[in-house]
Amino acid sequence: MNTKKKTSAKMILMLTEFSNRDKNATDAALKLAAKLGLNLMLLHAYPLTGNEHSNAQIENTKYLSEIDRHFENEKKRLLELLKINHESSFQPIIKSCSGEGSLSDNVCVILEKEDIVMIVMGGRPARNNDYLFCTEIDEILYKTHRPVLIIPEKIGLEI
Repeated sequence: MNTKKKTSAKMILMLTEFSNRDKNATDAALKLAAKLGLNLMLLHAYPLTGNEHSNAQIENTKYLSEIDRHFENEKKRLLELLKINHESSFQPIIKSCSGEGSLSDNVCVILEKEDIVMIVMGGRPARNNDYLFCTEIDEILYKTHRPVLIIPEKIGLEI
């Protein structure tokens, strides 16, 4: 039995690659969080890198710095969006997290530590190579047992 305590208030987990597709989904997740009185956590997962060469470590450090910069820019953008939309008196706390490895494994790690009530991710138009995207969704649904909301890239969420 896992006896680890969850460390924070209830949250929506937003999966992001910092793309335009994810921007629309992140906006929707923020609206939902504010409306439902939940906080928001942004998650970016990135592939495993080899540690055999010092160049790989240097590249990894640069990549992590870039992720941190993306998170800071996204948090600023979301806070500005909250200022513009005064519809809700609740101001969600916006956290960020990145992790090496598969998206579903990273989601599972967060679920052990945080009280996640919903997962939101950006959708994309159907393409010939959607197998990987569908596999990620299937793994998340199978491993998490949480509702997963997929927001299309160009359609807003009216709440």
